[in-house]
Amino acid sequence: MSTVAAEDSLTLNLLGPLEAHRDGEPVDLGGAKPRTVLAALLLARGRVVPDTELTALLWGESPPVTCSAQIHTYASRVRRLLGPAVTVERRRPGYLLRLPEHGVGVDLLEFRRHAARGAGALTGGAPGTAARVLRRALGVWRGTALGGVCDPLADLERDRLEEERLTTLEQRLSADLELGRHAEVVAELIALVAAHPLREGLRGRLMTALYRSGRQADALAAYRAARATLAEELGLEPCAELQRLHQAMLTGSPSLLPRATARATAAADRAGPAVPAELPPAPSDFTGREQEVARLAGALTGDRTGPAVHTVTGMPGVGKTALALVSAHRVADHYPDGQIHLDLRGSGPDPLHPADALGALLRLLGVPPGPAPGTLDERVRAYRTRIAGRRLLLVLDDAADERQVRPLLPATEGCATLVTSRAGLYALDGPGRTPLGPLPAADARAFFDTLAGSTRTSAEPGATAGIVQACAGLPLALRIAGGRAAARPHWPLARLADRLAEPGRVLDELTLADLSLADRLWSGYRGLDPHSRRALRFHSALGPHPLLPHVAAAALATAPGRAEELLAGLAEAHWCEAVRWRGGYGYRLHPLVRLFARARLAEEEGTVPLPLPVHHSAPPAVPGGAVRHTG
Repeated sequence: MSTVAAEDSLTLNLLGPLEAHRDGEPVDLGGAKPRTVLAALLLARGRVVPDTELTALLWGESPPVTCSAQIHTYASRVRRLLGPAVTVERRRPGYLLRLPEHGVGVDLLEFRRHAARGAGALTGGAPGTAARVLRRALGVWRGTALGGVCDPLADLERDRLEEERLTTLEQRLSADLELGRHAEVVAELIALVAAHPLREGLRGRLMTALYRSGRQADALAAYRAARATLAEELGLEPCAELQRLHQAMLTGSPSLLPRATARATAAADRAGPAVPAELPPAPSDFTGREQEVARLAGALTGDRTGPAVHTVTGMPGVGKTALALVSAHRVADHYPDGQIHLDLRGSGPDPLHPADALGALLRLLGVPPGPAPGTLDERVRAYRTRIAGRRLLLVLDDAADERQVRPLLPATEGCATLVTSRAGLYALDGPGRTPLGPLPAADARAFFDTLAGSTRTSAEPGATAGIVQACAGLPLALRIAGGRAAARPHWPLARLADRLAEPGRVLDELTLADLSLADRLWSGYRGLDPHSRRALRFHSALGPHPLLPHVAAAALATAPGRAEELLAGLAEAHWCEAVRWRGGYGYRLHPLVRLFARARLAEEEGTVPLPLPVHHSAPPAVPGGAVRHTG
């Protein structure tokens, strides 16, 4: 049983045989069909599951004529068995399950929480924490997921859940390898490779474990076996990462050492005082944005008076952090006194307070452990004193707003700061600005080719074009789609393209391990005020074309000036963009944002007719014939 059972009165378990426990005692859920209804509602994560979808999951292509009545019976049974802590409500055109914040545990949510924390620890250079937390995540699993449900649901969801498990397992193995446990994991990896022969990530970890155990010949033999299997089964060469690993082994590259060992070796060889070098690695598959990188690099290294401050802003998933890191690495040599990266957590529920951020910066700048200066003003003064005369590059990632950023900006001429944020940060004093939009079509296709493999994309050009079009130039969506394609090399790309062609399931498909476009959009959506959220929801129902303020006013039943303010605020927060439209300015949603907002409209407004009845009258005239600019 999941560890949540000790603290929650009701536990719902999906990662194994589907089961429920109340106060540690099993709840009789009945046969496969009520279990399927419960599982489908849980997997929907707060989304209304339509009757048509439940019918397909319960009976496939041969539903009985009484299917609606039977679904009602099963939903009622689930509601009765789970008790008042869980809400199962009829929300046309289907059913919706709501969980309270406390008192109910779901093993899938527990697994994902630990997996995300462990992945973050691994990326952040804490392999000990990562290994411990990832083991805890994997310990939640009790067997093959969704045991006891109807076959259509199992066929639809089981592979995706298994992919999440295997990705977390690979990360746990990476953490063990970083901790020097290479000899301990060899036997486990041999068994895993036998069970999943086409999973190149496992084969790469086996090669690494063998090499670090002093078994170079076996490591090279493992590569030859991988190459032969991939050629026989798929007609493919090993992926670029596996080929690079093989080449590194042939040359004895120091990159094969654990990171901690490599850092210690480099430190021993380096003369002079230590300087902060905190930049995370730039993504090796970064594609496009050449003009933006060149512009940022030039601004960060060119002649200037005073410190350089530059913002990179845009919608969730548009690649702000990737652009900032690529640009920062390009100019790192111009800042010999150090490069610092700080995650401000601005898009999450717990943004880093400026005082805590300054405390972290002071530690990185050599302030010895112990109590930092107390008040925010005291820490600002200590920080400015510490960086005086230095040439430092500071990357402030995921800023919430101007108030969080201002105390962290250096006042020294030799320093430079890159700030990424979903907000526009227009109240900062004169920074350089790089608003980031979706990738152009050619760059989006090139990025997906890199992720999925150009051999596969060339073999299925139509499916590839459909996938790239569905991702609408958003790098996060492309990364998820490309990762899913790479993770399932035995699937034709057409299968993923067909799934992404269904508007109702696009956001559900754009999820891979700890990457979820819907989660990114949700975090930003929660940060909007209620009026802006409502304007975004209604915007999604008014068509894909740019929305004029007077049309929005009619739909929202508000004054045109108020509607224009709401739309302009959404544009400033990068939820839409202002474009010239019909002699004025209209506001256009990104296609994936529109899908997300339509789902929120259906869930939160309920009975709103679609499309909305609005009067498409001419926009109000602007005195003198001028064009009103609201962007």
